[in-house]
Amino acid sequence: MCGRYTFIFDASSLQEAFGLVPPGFTIKSGHNLGPGQYIVIVRPERGQRVADLAHWGLIPGWVKDPNAFSRPINARAETVEEKPSFRTAFKRKRCLIPATGFFEWKAEGRAKQPFYIHARDGGPLAFAGLMEDWQGPHGEVMVSACILTTTPNELMAGIHDRMPVILPPAAWDLWLDPAAQPRELRGLLAPYPAEGLDAHPVGTAVGNIRNDGPELIEPLALG
Repeated sequence: MCGRYTFIFDASSLQEAFGLVPPGFTIKSGHNLGPGQYIVIVRPERGQRVADLAHWGLIPGWVKDPNAFSRPINARAETVEEKPSFRTAFKRKRCLIPATGFFEWKAEGRAKQPFYIHARDGGPLAFAGLMEDWQGPHGEVMVSACILTTTPNELMAGIHDRMPVILPPAAWDLWLDPAAQPRELRGLLAPYPAEGLDAHPVGTAVGNIRNDGPELIEPLALG
């Protein structure tokens, strides 16, 4: 799964990296974003890419009470076309989720060692995301999103059995195209090349969602 990630952007760097219309809200960096928080997504609008805020935890339009729904943070690429919670969004409401890296925990006996995974060249990452616009009985609207996951590449296989679907820039337009057909998209839901990523162990402070700061991604020397 993908349950924590970093978003180290300001408005200018986000706009440049993703070719966006200038964001209409304040961009705030985070070194430890987690489920239930509001995150930045990139979605299509009138032929352009725009930034929006979304609750991390998908709420399909057919849900009557969001408080009684599990709000999944991830969707498995292998079953996204079949699951009622995801299939409509996969067909019509895809987004990008900008990131600068993500965390995963490696089981080592009874303990779990967190690792930070990021682009080898230090550039931005774009997770394949799904979004929904849930509308309540009184007209209230909640935008929500989740991250697609897939099988691990060679690097991630030594850490965890899943990884987020990371889309290269050449795939962004197709992924965001609301007219794209599922058969055109399946080939994008593959593990990102291992040679494009690096990973290093970090301290356990990242396990507490209240912790946030650049020290969370500092390499940890393992004895």
